Amino acid sequence: MKLRGRLAIWLTIVVALATIFFVVPFVSDSSWSDMVDEWVEEYNEAVEAAQADDDDDEGHGDDLPAGRMTVMLDDEAGEYAGIETLTLMKSSYFPEVKAQARVIDVANLLAARADYNQARAAVNITSVAESSAKTELSRLTKLSQGTGSVATKNVSYAEANWREAKAKLQGAQFQLKDVKDQVRQAWGERISAWVVGSDSKPLERLISRQDSLILVTLPVEQSLSSDVSFIRVARNGIRRDARKAYFVAPAMSANQVIQGETYYFRTATGKLRSGMRLDAWLAETDEPLIGVVIPDEAVVWYAGQAWAYVELEEGKYQRRSLKGSINTQGGMFVQQGMAQGETLVLTGSQMLLSEEFRWQIQDEDDD
Repeated sequence: MKLRGRLAIWLTIVVALATIFFVVPFVSDSSWSDMVDEWVEEYNEAVEAAQADDDDDEGHGDDLPAGRMTVMLDDEAGEYAGIETLTLMKSSYFPEVKAQARVIDVANLLAARADYNQARAAVNITSVAESSAKTELSRLTKLSQGTGSVATKNVSYAEANWREAKAKLQGAQFQLKDVKDQVRQAWGERISAWVVGSDSKPLERLISRQDSLILVTLPVEQSLSSDVSFIRVARNGIRRDARKAYFVAPAMSANQVIQGETYYFRTATGKLRSGMRLDAWLAETDEPLIGVVIPDEAVVWYAGQAWAYVELEEGKYQRRSLKGSINTQGGMFVQQGMAQGETLVLTGSQMLLSEEFRWQIQDEDDD
């Protein structure tokens, strides 16, 4: 009896499975193979979606937006962290382009001036000779016409001497013009005026080493704004040690290595020497950017990014990203994410970062 009951149960199960196996594909118009493929595809899509959500959560974890995560410190912990704060003030900043510069040896200018002086002296000498020959010709011509006491051949000799002197004068004048053109071609109008013009005081300051002439080469993609009157240069590459150099003129030759635009500037010589390589900083825009300056001591680095903390209220702090900030002298210039009037954590940021991630570990343990 018991055996018959068991057989009946198994028979019922077999009939039910057979019904499902044959009836379900018939009703759904799909084979079991197609149905299994659909189930597998749906499963894979669900797994990929879950992984994408996890990746998004992880990405946001390193990029904590304002208001998402705060750190609380009690009085004792705050004193231990040595936190000092600073109220942020609105500031303006002119973006700068860094360029290369070189102190020019003025020996070439002195050589050009020597050539010019020599050519000018030759013009003066030949001019005197031409004038003297012309005067002698005029005197002999008058005598031959008045009394006839002067032979015609003497007048002819005098005329020949005058014509020779005149030709030499023209040659000297051409030579002087060539020297001027060469200087203008090599140095431009402004500097050539120092050499061959009346404005020789700037050249004298270069010769006496009161000033130095600097050739600045811009990056290939950069141009010098027309209203730039000065730049800043330093021989040690440190921006805060840079001093002013004043615009002189565009240069007529390019740097064969960089191939950028070139310009001449002048600056007080000080410790500069001919041939020295300098770093130069040029204003990139006419209008300043408006934002706040985050001092270097307030910056903390995490995950390859710069961050800073602000104090929301006493003992409550929040980490802000400095992504997109501009490196400046002594800090970072920020246009977004920080605002005037906020309280910046000046010292103790590293302690706050450690405390923040200690809290995160505790939260994960609680889960």
